[in-house]
Amino acid sequence: MVYCTECGFANNDDDAFCTQCGTPLEHPAASAGAGADHTLVDPAQTASGAPGLPSDAVAAGQMPNAGQTPVVPMPPLAGAGQLPAMNAPITSSTAPTVPAPTGVMAVQSGVSPAQTSSNKRSTAIIVTLIALICATALVIGLFVTHTMGLWGGQPGASTSQTASSGEKDESASDDTADKDKKSSADESDKDTDKDKDESDASKTDSQPEETGPVITSSQLSAIADQYSSSDVAVSAMVINDESAKAKSSSDAVIATTSQSGKQFVAAGLYLPVYLAAMDSGNDDAKAQAATMMGTMDNASGNNVAAALGGWDAVNAWSSSHGYSGTSFSRNYGDVAASNSGYENYSSSRDAALMLASVDAKGGASLMNVDIAAEGVVIPAGMTVHAHRGQGIQDTWNYFAIVEANGHKAAVSVVTQYQGKAVAADLMSKVLASVDATLKQ
Repeated sequence: MVYCTECGFANNDDDAFCTQCGTPLEHPAASAGAGADHTLVDPAQTASGAPGLPSDAVAAGQMPNAGQTPVVPMPPLAGAGQLPAMNAPITSSTAPTVPAPTGVMAVQSGVSPAQTSSNKRSTAIIVTLIALICATALVIGLFVTHTMGLWGGQPGASTSQTASSGEKDESASDDTADKDKKSSADESDKDTDKDKDESDASKTDSQPEETGPVITSSQLSAIADQYSSSDVAVSAMVINDESAKAKSSSDAVIATTSQSGKQFVAAGLYLPVYLAAMDSGNDDAKAQAATMMGTMDNASGNNVAAALGGWDAVNAWSSSHGYSGTSFSRNYGDVAASNSGYENYSSSRDAALMLASVDAKGGASLMNVDIAAEGVVIPAGMTVHAHRGQGIQDTWNYFAIVEANGHKAAVSVVTQYQGKAVAADLMSKVLASVDATLKQ
């Protein structure tokens, strides 16, 4: 056992501090090992006036002064009540120095156990108050930081205070992210729908979708190729408001065969002269152009050309209106000029486009050649307004504006080296195919 030098409480040999008052304990073995020469005194003897403390001081309950040598108590011997023989009593020169205890409130020499306990309670209260103050300051600091983050509008500025609040913040962040994604997806869908609507509107404005019948190049080529791949050309197109204004177009509007751009002798083609006269503003030219179209009169046609400024003026009009395959070098019916190498040329494609323009200007009713009398078979219920031309190189051409099932179409068939019978048979098959398309 080791006795406390302050309160005299008996502690275990391996205790470093007094379990009663907290004073560091002085172990005899440690002191002996250090070479100190001490006499251990029984507390009972000390209290009865044993060496180390005057009896009158003990009786008065006083503690030794700073200059006095403290007496180290010694555990009593069992049954004897006497201390074992030891070395000389501890003097001031040999007394051990007792280190002062560390901590918030150090227990000083001469303080009673009651005072020590009171000091401990005071220390605990002070520590508790300091902890509460620190916790309050931390909460206030976190609140201010969080509030400033919200005021600043900075996403993610708030700090999680606890594990549970962190999970809540993370969940809220996930919900916000999901909403942002959904909002972004909705905006993207709206933008896509808007772009699609604008694209559809643009398509409607620039390229109106065909809602009526459409004649295709393949159906015409299947017919023309039965006769010739070089000396036959066929072009046809459905006439509507847009096609009537066109001067050139793709195969989606006008159907053509492989030779549709080739120049053929323009026998019977009065269309460019009529159209040029209608655009001239010359009343005399217009009147003679109407006579020319109604009777296929060559003299009236030549007069119109002269009134417009000659064939160069007619060619200039044709070129400016997109009829690049059309050029005239002689008067209508001038065989001598033709034999001398001067010829009028055009293509089946130009002729079909001109027919659509003639219909737009109201000239279809002027075309009244009876092609059925020449062997062309006209489908039942189809109305045909046509011109026919024949000339050198065994040329035989048909130019017609037809109507069936409430739809109109322009058809041009040009041939060379085929003769009348072949040309009539070819025209019959083309009309039958066009009629089937218009009645769909």
